[in-house]
Amino acid sequence: MIVVVGAGITGLAIGHELLESGEDFIILEASDRVGGVVQSGKVGEHVLDWGPQRGRLTPDFRERVTKFGLDDELLVAETNLGLLIYHDGGLRRVPFSIPEMFTTDALSLRGAIRVLLEPITAGPRDNERVDAYFRRKVGSEAYDTLVGPFFGGLYGSNPADMDVEVALAPILSRAGVRRSLLATLIKRGRISAAPAFSFQDGMERLPQAMAEALGDRVRLGAPVELISATRSGWVATVGDTGERIKAEQIVMATPALAAATLLEHQAPRASATIRALNHNPIAIVHVTADLDADAMGFQVAFAESHRALRGVTFQHCLFNRHRLFSAFLGGSLNPAIVDADDALLANTATKEFEDTTGAPAEAISVWRTQMPAWDLSWRALKDLRMPVGLHVAGNWHTRAGLPGRFAEAKSVTASVLGLSTQSPDEQL
Repeated sequence: MIVVVGAGITGLAIGHELLESGEDFIILEASDRVGGVVQSGKVGEHVLDWGPQRGRLTPDFRERVTKFGLDDELLVAETNLGLLIYHDGGLRRVPFSIPEMFTTDALSLRGAIRVLLEPITAGPRDNERVDAYFRRKVGSEAYDTLVGPFFGGLYGSNPADMDVEVALAPILSRAGVRRSLLATLIKRGRISAAPAFSFQDGMERLPQAMAEALGDRVRLGAPVELISATRSGWVATVGDTGERIKAEQIVMATPALAAATLLEHQAPRASATIRALNHNPIAIVHVTADLDADAMGFQVAFAESHRALRGVTFQHCLFNRHRLFSAFLGGSLNPAIVDADDALLANTATKEFEDTTGAPAEAISVWRTQMPAWDLSWRALKDLRMPVGLHVAGNWHTRAGLPGRFAEAKSVTASVLGLSTQSPDEQL
């Protein structure tokens, strides 16, 4: 028996990998719903997402949509939607090719020419920070205006507090970048990505469909309170009832703090390492407005540091969700704003939305969450050691984003199956 703790995307993806392998397993979820941070709902006529706002419809993901019976619910954005940056008092087009660098008003001529010098710069240096790397590669103007806000926005972090080896090198490797960023762009002609996607009732439909396919292998309202070792494996103790479930191995597909708590007695050093990881507070304020903009959304340039608003997703343009926009506030650049009450957050979001877009807005939902910062505290994960038969997984452990969750599910399952084929003596 394999016990998976947590029915977020990662835990459910691990469940499907185990199902295909023929392993006996159960997924235990503390709450009364699946999906973890992937959460959707309706406010009035509007479908809102309070976690990830969209995914990328790569060929692999297109197959998953079909596998989980979601074809009829799929929403796919137009492929020609661009991105905007709020800089120097206006929304400006983000360039996705070398010619566009010289036609956009997001960069000066000097800034665009400096980007062209990137191929003669060296690759990453030992212990280099992400901001220093990008400034050295593309220049300070392109970094402050474009690269920094969009890369930092992935985590709600300041790239000055992020390590290249930990936070950036894996991304560059997957993109096929060796030394030069621009050489890859020249080869491809322009930066392109798979189209954005969601579902009619929001992104939560994905974990819901995944859980439906697993049936009674997913148990809700089953919080694991304690993990303990036995001579032959492990025991997971569930909730106030004290139910004890014997397991050969346990996978903790939970947020970092929950994993740290479960590991306190069995792996105190690992627990302390995980507990020390920083997370950035984020406020998501959904607003309605009359704004027609042919884009996926915008980020706010670092020069606009006085603003609490860091970015906006245009649901109206992406998925034809009438007049709906998702505003993001806080992060490491302004964490205190997230502690404000709902009224102040709503007022701040609507005021800054109007300041940046020119369109009056009305807030319809205020939500708070946290994002793994992937900052310098993540350096310690390189030395994370787990007891045999215990595994951790999640967006704090390896690559964030939906593709990362399915990729980690494969790697964790391979580790679990490798141990399952060994005798106890071999595992020692």
